[in-house]
Amino acid sequence: MRGGICAVEAEGLGVFRVLDKLARGGVEVLSARPTQKNTLEITIRGKDVRKTFAILRGSCYNIKKVHPLGLSRLLARALPRVGLIVGALLFALFVCFFETRILAVRVEGSGAYYEREIRAILEEEGVGRFSARPRDTAMIVARILALPRVEFCTVETEGGVLRVKVEADRAEVPASPAPLCAPASGVVEELIVVRGTSCVRVGDSIAQGEVAVACYSLLGGRQVPVCVMAKIAVRYHVEQEYELGEREAAAQALIDFGPLENMQMRRTERGFLVEGDRIAVAAAGLA
Repeated sequence: MRGGICAVEAEGLGVFRVLDKLARGGVEVLSARPTQKNTLEITIRGKDVRKTFAILRGSCYNIKKVHPLGLSRLLARALPRVGLIVGALLFALFVCFFETRILAVRVEGSGAYYEREIRAILEEEGVGRFSARPRDTAMIVARILALPRVEFCTVETEGGVLRVKVEADRAEVPASPAPLCAPASGVVEELIVVRGTSCVRVGDSIAQGEVAVACYSLLGGRQVPVCVMAKIAVRYHVEQEYELGEREAAAQALIDFGPLENMQMRRTERGFLVEGDRIAVAAAGLA
C-alpha cells in the first residue's frame, strides 16, 4: 500500500517499545493509541507499511492487522467493486441521457390518419427518435392545426414518448398537399382561401394550369407547408358557330359548354354563332 494513511495494530509485552523501534528504523509514527492490554494501534503512512513489517519481523511483537484510513480506506473498499461501480455509473448516465430523449412518437385521436404528415412535420422541426425533447411545441402545433379539418392538437412528452393528440373531422379524407391551379384561362371571378396562400386576386387574369393558391401558409416569416383548402371560379368567353337552326344551335351549345352567362346568338351565312361566358370552378378541400 503505497499511498494514504494506515492503521497498524501491534501486540506484545511492552508494546509501547514498538514506537522506539519504528522511530530508529526511520518510520514516522503519526499517532498511537492502546486498544487492549498489550495491544497498540499505530498510525503510519501507507508507504511505510512494508518497512514496519521488516522492522518488527523476528521480534516479540506481532502485527495483528493493517487497514487503510480515510480516502485510502474508501479506495481499498472500492477497488474490488470497480466493475459494479462503473456499471452503476454507466446506468445512471444512460438513464439521465434517455430521460431527455424521445424514444417513441405516438399519434392519437380522430386525426390519426394524418400520422404520415405529422411525422414529416416533426422531422422537419428536428424532432424524432433519440432527438432531444422539443422545448417549444408552438410551431409544431400550428403546422398540425393547418392540416385540413384539424380542430384540436396537443404535443406532450410522457417519459420518453412524444404523444401527439389530433382531433379532426372524420368525414373528410385528407387531401394531398398540392397547389390549387386555374381550371381555365380567363378572369378570376371568385376566390375563397381557407388554408394556403393566394397568388391572384379577384379580377386578375389567369392562365389555365397557373397556380392560384400555393400549398403553404406564412407563419412567423416562414413558409409552412399545408394542405390547401380553397376554391376558385374563373370566367372565360366562348363562341362557336353551328350550321343549325336557332333552337338546335342553342341546344348544341348547352351540350358543348353547359349553361352560358350573357349568351348571345347571331345569324351567320351558314347558321348561328353562339357566344357567352362560362364559369369554370376548381376546389381543394372545399365543396
